[in-house]
Amino acid sequence: MTSAVIASLMAIPLTVVTGGADRAQQSYFLQSATQTNKPVGISQRFKRAREGDSVSQLVVAMKYLELHNYDQALHWFEKSAAQGNVEAQMYLGDAYARGRGVSIDLVKAHMWLSLAAAKGGDEAKNRFQYLLSKMTPGQIAEAQRVSDDCASRK
Repeated sequence: MTSAVIASLMAIPLTVVTGGADRAQQSYFLQSATQTNKPVGISQRFKRAREGDSVSQLVVAMKYLELHNYDQALHWFEKSAAQGNVEAQMYLGDAYARGRGVSIDLVKAHMWLSLAAAKGGDEAKNRFQYLLSKMTPGQIAEAQRVSDDCASRK
């Protein structure tokens, strides 16, 4: 990571970033700031993200997204989502469904949104249902086969 990227990330205060975020993302920003009654610096977030903290991975992913560095954003979203972070799973599902920083892949969108819907609230379930309404029966069957294959490997 270059020093210019780190400097630009550090210049964005976490407590101000919530402007374009949805409610789920805002809750993470606000939760992290209020847990200690002070904002968590981005360098601390990077450290925590590298140590495996899924909330910090989500915050780092959002920072990269703001900088339009989609490769790094997806990297950190995937790390967070793999640990069960519903907001990261929803973002990845949306990204693959809409082609935001990646090629459209409805099978991957189905995988991430189905995981989020299984554990998340109404928003995750609504996003998953909307995706299903846009998929053909063949695409849904393929997505379910891939999900079953992944589940059987664990």
